[in-house]
Amino acid sequence: MTKTIRVSERFHEVVKAHKRGDETMEDALRRLMGGPSPDALAEIIGESDETAAEMREAIKQKRDRGRERRADIRERFE
Repeated sequence: MTKTIRVSERFHEVVKAHKRGDETMEDALRRLMGGPSPDALAEIIGESDETAAEMREAIKQKRDRGRERRADIRERFE
């Protein structure tokens, strides 16, 4: 199954400029995102709801820490 996403011309050109000769646009986007491929994640998570819940919580905590760091930096510059 495939999905279509809308991106600006500018963003499309940026991705296209970073695309390697043997890559599809999807391959380039995955590489540029810097994260694991969805297929790799599916194998790690498997069918376990508990593992998925733990991963969601870890992601939430990481985002919260990032927000706190950004708020701290903003305060230093005010």
